Amino acid sequence: MPISMTPRQILRPVSNGWISLTFIIAFTLNFIPWNNKALTIHPDFILLLLIYWCSHQPRKIGLSFAFLFGLVMDIADANVFGQHALAYVVVSFLSIQFSRRLSMQNVWQQAAHVFILLLLAQVMMVLLRMVGGASFIGLGYFVSSLAGALLWPLCVSALQLPQRRAVKDRYESSSST
Repeated sequence: MPISMTPRQILRPVSNGWISLTFIIAFTLNFIPWNNKALTIHPDFILLLLIYWCSHQPRKIGLSFAFLFGLVMDIADANVFGQHALAYVVVSFLSIQFSRRLSMQNVWQQAAHVFILLLLAQVMMVLLRMVGGASFIGLGYFVSSLAGALLWPLCVSALQLPQRRAVKDRYESSSST
């Protein structure tokens, strides 16, 4: 893998309030009643955020939050209890494990990894439903993984907005006076 020689921007520390606000927005987007077509392509916004925050801030958002959010989604969707929780914890664990690899790649390469993680979560949930006696949902169910991967660059840009505020270097300010 070639080493990128493009300069990277140093981001400011993220606040707990910003992380909380992003999850409130994601829960709102997940709970909006979508129509049939939008429902099939609508990604799991909670899982997208878990992937992002677990890979960028693993000390603030980790497996316990993934488990808790998964249980909330199971209750909200009236699914098998623990289905989302298990998928969220596995994907969050993998996000934390691959966080260094993700940070060295451009956003479209990250999107490919995110696609695999989202697809893994959906496959786990379908398999758990099938073990419980449900029939196979169909391949159209997995389109939302692709939609989530395509939204990844937009998510990264939006989630890093508060961290990209310009920071005046103390040497620049002292040399101009």
